[in-house]
Amino acid sequence: MKIAASVTPNKTKFGPLLYPGDIVRALKELSEMGYDGIELSLRTPDDIKKKELFKLLDKYDMELLSIATGQSFIEDSISLFTLDEEKRKEAVRRIRGYIDIVSETGGCVILGGIKGKLEGTDDKKQFESGSSAVADCLSYAEKSGAVLLLEAINRYETNLFNTVASCTDYVKAMKSSLLKVLPDTYHMNIEERSIYDALDDASDVVGAIHCADNNRLAPGMGHIDFRSILSQVKTFKNLKYIGVEVLPLPESKECAQTAINTIRGCLNEEVVK
Repeated sequence: MKIAASVTPNKTKFGPLLYPGDIVRALKELSEMGYDGIELSLRTPDDIKKKELFKLLDKYDMELLSIATGQSFIEDSISLFTLDEEKRKEAVRRIRGYIDIVSETGGCVILGGIKGKLEGTDDKKQFESGSSAVADCLSYAEKSGAVLLLEAINRYETNLFNTVASCTDYVKAMKSSLLKVLPDTYHMNIEERSIYDALDDASDVVGAIHCADNNRLAPGMGHIDFRSILSQVKTFKNLKYIGVEVLPLPESKECAQTAINTIRGCLNEEVVK
């Protein structure tokens, strides 16, 4: 099972990312720990030079497993479901750029924070406009076969797609094999009555999973039962990877090491020393 850590080349307001602003150190140390690849969190497609990125990935024998897109909303208020047409178009443009990057690696693009929020003025119109934007992204993804991952995020951060079930229903309604669900254990710990039932009900459309403990620290630094969760999801036929999206506390290297030790141990694989 492939394991990725969420990293960023930027200094950003979004906290749960490892090695912010130091992608070279991130790839070197994560590779030494036994990670298979990274989730790369970007603000825009221009945040990274593609050729230089791929050279670094090749140097450290790492994969680009996905690109996370939430910085677009956090830093610039750019989102797919906004009523602001220009911002919505910009969100689609950026996602197309991310698809161009991952298309060379078979990676995914995450629709997490970039979904935005319902603004309360005309929720039906806003939802329809957002769905049209998602459809535009899916149409573009068909050229390369890139998978888009719809992430469920808790109610304190957004009022849109809070539960795995809401994401699952939407994915099935969109009827695209390129749109999958991304559960996150941190958000699930807040929103779901049962993490296990929610995952079971979505098993055929889960494309990846984020592992973060109840306090958003590395798996193993809180009380979530990752052994049971990972035993369940590793049988899912469409699961591409397990992602670690956590706060870099007390610091990035220690978090990354704790996370991979916990995950490998729960998967009954070799624990990295």
